Amino acid sequence: MPMKMRTKIGITGVGIAWLLAACQTGAPSTPPTLTASPIPPQQAPTPTFTPAPPILQGPFAVVLVQPADQLNVRAGPGPDQPILATLPPNASGLFLTGREQTVQGARWVEVRLPDGRIGWVNAMFLTQEVSLQAFCADPQVSALLDRLESAIRERNGPALAALISPVHGLRIHVSRLSDGVLIRPDQAAQLFTDETPIHWGVHPASAMEIVGPFRQAVLPDLLDVIDRPHERHCGLLVPPVTYQPAWPEAYQAFNFYSLHRPGTPGNELDWRTWVVGVAYENGRPYVAVLMQFFWEP
Repeated sequence: MPMKMRTKIGITGVGIAWLLAACQTGAPSTPPTLTASPIPPQQAPTPTFTPAPPILQGPFAVVLVQPADQLNVRAGPGPDQPILATLPPNASGLFLTGREQTVQGARWVEVRLPDGRIGWVNAMFLTQEVSLQAFCADPQVSALLDRLESAIRERNGPALAALISPVHGLRIHVSRLSDGVLIRPDQAAQLFTDETPIHWGVHPASAMEIVGPFRQAVLPDLLDVIDRPHERHCGLLVPPVTYQPAWPEAYQAFNFYSLHRPGTPGNELDWRTWVVGVAYENGRPYVAVLMQFFWEP
């Protein structure tokens, strides 16, 4: 007699639980529905932002500081802030961070020093560094000299005022030995008509004090060059002089042009030169210095 094979059916887990429940109640039961536990959503990582470094402006150089002096770099804007460092009169390679503040009527700017430290200085004692080659090739400078000569010929104060450095003003020297007289742009607008006597310094030949309004004490010497045939020389004092330094050390960071009128035939020593010192502000050149040279016996 053949043997009957039994088929084994594996019942596990949920199936067994369902059968037992059906047997106990005597009624069919609906098998439970399996539901997956929800997976909590992953939180996106919090973005981190690194602030962009400030856009530095420059380079700048120190100017208008006498050879035996130094420029104080302070911890904050203003002359009462602690001194952080000092800079020599010929310091260069300084960069502006873009922060500035007016304190007691003076503009203070934050600078980065060559060693990386940050401090504040009075903006009057800084000027943009421009190489001599770039300066001599700059068409803006040629146009500036044209407008300067035109303003002087026409005795146009407002036109002259527009050419003067808004940061440094205009320093006029009637000779290389005289102290510069500072003229602000607002004063320059009235310079040709103002009758106020000004002490311009001592004449190097006569040793006499030069006193008088601009139109009387300075303008005739300017017109003696500008109204007559003259030459322009970039970065050169013409004619060469034996006394040194020809261009004051405090002005070394200012590039310059010589406006030179040669001597008359038979009297070659009767020459006159006005040197025009130029300062840049936001990439634009301005007149910062007018200094007269002539033959000294």
